[in-house]
Amino acid sequence: MANLTTDDYLKILETCRIKGQDEPILRSLRYIELGYQVILYGPPGNGKTSIAEHILTYLGGGPDSFIKLEATEGMSEYQVVGGFHPLAMSADRQLAERFVHKEGALTRALRTNKNLLIDEFTRAPSSAYSGMFLLLSHGVLPLEFAETILKKPDGWILMATANFGDEGTFKLSDALKRRFVPIYVGYASRSTENTLLRAITPGLNEATVNAILEFAEQTRMLWKKDRSLPQGLSTDGVIKMARYCDLSIRQGSDTKLAFIDAALHQGVIIADETDPQSVKLAQELALDIGKKL
Repeated sequence: MANLTTDDYLKILETCRIKGQDEPILRSLRYIELGYQVILYGPPGNGKTSIAEHILTYLGGGPDSFIKLEATEGMSEYQVVGGFHPLAMSADRQLAERFVHKEGALTRALRTNKNLLIDEFTRAPSSAYSGMFLLLSHGVLPLEFAETILKKPDGWILMATANFGDEGTFKLSDALKRRFVPIYVGYASRSTENTLLRAITPGLNEATVNAILEFAEQTRMLWKKDRSLPQGLSTDGVIKMARYCDLSIRQGSDTKLAFIDAALHQGVIIADETDPQSVKLAQELALDIGKKL
């Protein structure tokens, strides 16, 4: 990858649809320019995937310049690197010869000189990534099933996103974690989200906007303080609340009821549905803020 200019940095920041995340974007670009693998992590719903896609699209020259792999709990090295295809054992000779092996996303990316994004990296166990260790350490990927070795192209980029410690995620091995630079993507500031809502729902009254932002701020404080809520309201959740309130009020709903309705919906998402106390906390917060409208 050629050295980035100041104009490149500015264009990437200005054209990114995720606002209020300039610091993680800048850090990502600097480490990528230095040749490191970057993993964006943080609470869900704050734009990690969109940021990664935006960076790779710009640096690669278009949306087709990278391959995206969505990690899952059942994923193995077969999906990442590849291996012998099950149909290679078919009794049909032509079919068996056609499906000798399957290339994984990493192999396809290297062979076609495309960058790679692994989304929700920690949804898959570390064993799924065992085949990429040599690539990340020494720049080569041995393919036993194809009896060949691929080399990492100059300027090749690997990015990943993750929700560390989230429900249903695996803990990364220390060896794998050391091969990435972790960059935190947290909640956007209140002022950023206020500006965002003014643009998305310009007709929504100021009191409702402030109530939505207050609800988001309080849930994040509870998450940060003692994890009494498993997550705070994301920017995506803030936008959904504002759009719902805007539509509901325009259709004749009472402002207070529209807000409480939207807040209760989002409260279910950010609470732990298996913990009655967590659900109750989110509900009480929604009702308390709604009463002030």
